[in-house]
Amino acid sequence: MIFKKSFKLGPLSTFKIGGRADYFCRVWNEEELKKAISWAKQKKISHRIFAGGSNIVFRDKKVKGLIVQIKGGHIRTNKRTRKMVVDAGVPLSEVIKKSIKAGLSGLETLSGIPGTVGGAIVGNAGAYGHSVSEVVKKIEVFDGKKKRWFSKKDCRFAYRESVLKHKPFVVLKVILKLRKGNRKGLMRISQKIIKTRLKKYKPGLKCPGSFFKNVLVKDVSKSSLAKIDRLKIIGGKVPAGYLLEEVGAKGMRVGGVEIAKFHGNLFVNKGKAKAADVKKLASILKRKVKTRFGIKLEEEIRYF
Repeated sequence: MIFKKSFKLGPLSTFKIGGRADYFCRVWNEEELKKAISWAKQKKISHRIFAGGSNIVFRDKKVKGLIVQIKGGHIRTNKRTRKMVVDAGVPLSEVIKKSIKAGLSGLETLSGIPGTVGGAIVGNAGAYGHSVSEVVKKIEVFDGKKKRWFSKKDCRFAYRESVLKHKPFVVLKVILKLRKGNRKGLMRISQKIIKTRLKKYKPGLKCPGSFFKNVLVKDVSKSSLAKIDRLKIIGGKVPAGYLLEEVGAKGMRVGGVEIAKFHGNLFVNKGKAKAADVKKLASILKRKVKTRFGIKLEEEIRYF
């Protein structure tokens, strides 16, 4: 395990934005993770952890302390019990492929979502009306001193939220409880969704995924709801993309960051973009949506 000084973080994110970390290391298993955290404590510096690099905006200036990237891991599948035990660093795409191959249903609608299982759990990733939390049985975390198991209830899952997003717990592995499904049928669903997502997230597109969270209708006031086209409401949510497009977001640009001309909720790095550009553009758009609809948008991405 190598600790690198002044390590450039931008290339590790799907947004390709960010400065340098004081220290950086990559870990491939639980023991290496513990060693990395111990090393940071010995040096009396902070540490932060990420995995796949999607849904992240690294800051422009130097990121203080140790930045740890979790990579790899194992998938253990039991078709009889319909359970999968997955290490946090495994790409979500690999888990979905394995589940479909085993004829297990519950993850197919998440096809095409980038990042790792750990990241998906922390942000309760989802698509097409389903979230990863639906199939979570329990999660093993490291609290900096010891390992602990969290039940699904302990995780306090909500729309694109979990307690893990706000507490210093590191996801080590997750136990998923799936349903019996038809392999060919699951494959068709997966391929159709991936094809649809590729129209939006074209290969090589430098973006962090959907930038703002969709808005839950139950959280919208009657006065704000009256300003919204009811036909745009999907599954009890007002798409952030719709709100943004209504205020003219498409094609807006600050510095090297531009809102995609085909979707109002995609921030795209057009070259040499900076985190400062992202924050400025996000602030402008949040203000426009607030003025027009009385709704406060919340970022789905995390500023790191």
